[in-house]
Amino acid sequence: MKFLIRSIIIFSFLAALFLTGCTKSKHSEKLYPLLEKYVEYWNTGEFMGIEGTLHPDFELRMTPEFRPEKGIDTFQENVIKWRTAYPDFHIDIKEWVFDSDKVAGLWTISATNTGPGTHPPTGKHIKVMGMSIIHFEEGKIRDEWIASNNLLWMTQLGFKLIPPKTDSE
Repeated sequence: MKFLIRSIIIFSFLAALFLTGCTKSKHSEKLYPLLEKYVEYWNTGEFMGIEGTLHPDFELRMTPEFRPEKGIDTFQENVIKWRTAYPDFHIDIKEWVFDSDKVAGLWTISATNTGPGTHPPTGKHIKVMGMSIIHFEEGKIRDEWIASNNLLWMTQLGFKLIPPKTDSE
């Protein structure tokens, strides 16, 4: 009898866990449309409706220093800068993980460096994975923290990391 009761309790717990894990969360239903629009800004360079998506105090922070780039206008300038250096810049979202006021994302950027930017165009294609944490405030995207492999990016462009010379050389 104890075995039967224990089995029923375990089965009920697993069934509840399975059923609640298979439903869409309220958080994802609310935040996903904002994320779709945000990624669209990066992928197209078109900013229609941006004031309804980004918080007025939006901050973009990227590796390696995570120095805040503040404001919607600065965000637009950043996207234009990236899309000028990499006209086919594209973010492919692999996964979103939702919480009440934040989202973690895993993504891949692919792009070809054919335009002017922080260095002369190389004509080379890059494909780099990265992660983001995005916070929401007042129904809008408040900030994004981006971490990616900058060394891999630069290596794919043909740059080399050369160790410093030692005194004995």
